[in-house]
Amino acid sequence: MIVTVEKAVSAGIEKAPKSGRSRDVPVARPAAEALARLGQRDDFTTPDDYVFCNRFGQRLDGSALRRRYKRAAAAAELRPLRLHGLRHAAGSVLARNNVDLITIRDFYGHASLSTTKRYLHSKLDAKAVAAMNAAHGIEP
Repeated sequence: MIVTVEKAVSAGIEKAPKSGRSRDVPVARPAAEALARLGQRDDFTTPDDYVFCNRFGQRLDGSALRRRYKRAAAAAELRPLRLHGLRHAAGSVLARNNVDLITIRDFYGHASLSTTKRYLHSKLDAKAVAAMNAAHGIEP
């Protein structure tokens, strides 16, 4: 599934994403299935409605979103992690699974690779060492 990000909320203000333009983001199957279930609810399913909203269809404020996230994480018995930490973890998982930096940059919507690299916390793996050796003409 592909989700198009057209707006962002920062400090309670809704505006265009930092880049000033929308972007498409790939979504893994479990999240896509959860989003599809939201599309089956009785209300708030038009393109102008919020995906995550309160019972009146209004945008959740930051504290409400964090409370829901903490309850879900506790129910899943996950260790405490800041919500923004998930963004860092997602990039590290992609990098660890050999997704190229350009794809990860586009996933995040960053303008430069240097910004993307700050989000990645993966260690060099055997493939990276082998690539460095091959670049210098060293046989494995």
